[in-house]
Amino acid sequence: MVSRIIPEIRSDDLGATRDFYCDLIGLQVEMADLPAFLLLSSPTTPAAQLIVNDNGHTGLPPGFAIDVETPARVDAIHAEVTRRGLPVVEPLTTKPWGIRRFSVIDPNGVRVTIVAHVEERG
Repeated sequence: MVSRIIPEIRSDDLGATRDFYCDLIGLQVEMADLPAFLLLSSPTTPAAQLIVNDNGHTGLPPGFAIDVETPARVDAIHAEVTRRGLPVVEPLTTKPWGIRRFSVIDPNGVRVTIVAHVEERG
C-alpha cells in the first residue's frame, strides 16, 4: 500500500527556499535538519508535502519519495529491487529521525526513494 508520494527538490539555499515555500506559498516546516534538509507540508492537508535537500547528494538525479507505510514493506521492495539488479543509489538505512529508506533509479532515470516511518504514526 502506498500512503503518499512526496516530490523532492534540491536547493543550494535552503533558507531562501524555505522563505519562498513558507512565506510566499503558505507551506509550513514539518521537519528540519538544517542546513541539509526540510520537509514542508500544507497546514490544512498535512499529507501534501515537499522535501527539500541541499545538494549534498551530488550526482544523484532529482526524484520523489513513495511512502509504503511499513519498514517491512521497504525491506521487501529493497529485496526485490536487488533481485532484479536495479541500480540502488542510496543504501537501505534507518535515519535518526525514524525513517527506513533507500533510493533506486527507475527505468526513466528518475530517483525513487522508498520510505516508511519506523514508529507507528498516530
